[in-house]
Amino acid sequence: MQIGVATLIGGPLAGGYLAASDHTAFGAADKGRWVLLASAVVIVGLIYMASFLPDEAPYSGLPFLVAILYRIYAQYALEPAIAQRKTQGWLQFSWWRAVGISLAFLAGVLALAVAAVSLFKIT
Repeated sequence: MQIGVATLIGGPLAGGYLAASDHTAFGAADKGRWVLLASAVVIVGLIYMASFLPDEAPYSGLPFLVAILYRIYAQYALEPAIAQRKTQGWLQFSWWRAVGISLAFLAGVLALAVAAVSLFKIT
């Protein structure tokens, strides 16, 4: 659930980062790198898809769809390992960590957007 919420707040890179850190914690760092790469591809794809949205309807459900898809991925890819570790006394990361990381990614994206607007004089 934390990965889905992180994706909704901080975008695909935030959700991808949390999923990658879980994969790394569970001994599958290669899968974590693939998740980060896939997150970058998702961002490029979303930007491309957004270029086709009409100006009259600037809002879309794409962010919610992406958050749901990340949640589904996390459920199927990470739940078995999480369930196994919970039986061994493992505790999941705190929600403060997930929300904090998400807000940091959101702040970074907003900073990049402001820099791009001022640099390229986009109006």
